[in-house]
Amino acid sequence: DGILLAQAEADTGYFLANAGRAFTSGEAAQIAATMRRAYRWQYIVSGVGEARFQKMLGSLVSPAQMHRIEAALGPIMGDVQGVN
Repeated sequence: DGILLAQAEADTGYFLANAGRAFTSGEAAQIAATMRRAYRWQYIVSGVGEARFQKMLGSLVSPAQMHRIEAALGPIMGDVQGVN
C-alpha cells in the first residue's frame, strides 16, 4: 500500500501540474483522495475480494496470519467503500 500511495501522490501531482488550469486546495485534496481510492481499488481491493485469491491465500497462511492480513486490509477496504 505504501508504494501505491506514493505512486498515487506522484500521479496526482503530475495531473495537477499539467491539467491546464489551477485548482483550489479543496479541489486538489479531492483529486488526491479520488486517485488514492481508485488506485487502492484497482490494485488491492479488487484482487483480495476475488474468491479464488481468498481460497489460495487461506491455504498458505495460518489463522493468526490471516487475522493480521485482514487487520491490515481494514483501513484500505474502508477507504474505498462504495468505489467500483
